[in-house]
Amino acid sequence: MPHSIGLGMIGKSELSDRLLEGILRNNVVSGKHIHIAEKDAKMRDHYLGLGVDCTPDVSASMLRSEIMILSGVKKEFSTMLSSFCGTTRGRVLVSMIPGRSCEYIQERVAKATHVVCVESREEDGRHVSHLTYSSRFPNHMKSAVEDIFRSIGDIETEQL
Repeated sequence: MPHSIGLGMIGKSELSDRLLEGILRNNVVSGKHIHIAEKDAKMRDHYLGLGVDCTPDVSASMLRSEIMILSGVKKEFSTMLSSFCGTTRGRVLVSMIPGRSCEYIQERVAKATHVVCVESREEDGRHVSHLTYSSRFPNHMKSAVEDIFRSIGDIETEQL
């Protein structure tokens, strides 16, 4: 049974594509509850064809989501954050951007934003995601985050 949460995705990477595929294949979150922010019209059509909501507006994607996954490269992080940092209060922000700690992100978003930083690696032919939860991360949201990443491999967790 899928989690009945809004899941947003901003940014694109090989890992985010793999993650979306795993989420849909394993029915972790229903496609109608996945909200992707994408400016490119051709890519929006692709996502719509997968049965997910897709809009060019990052804020709209954020406002429909309890959990927001960010992916991209470190140098684009500040630009990406500036488009929605004021709307993160009470939401879970999952960063798959290498080199940015939970503390670093927490200082740049609205108070009461719950942050998870994910480092991924391949180990013995399997994908492993290491999830680091910010302090005071709500326990009731951990299962959804962990199921999302279990859809593509194994997980390890750490609580700050």
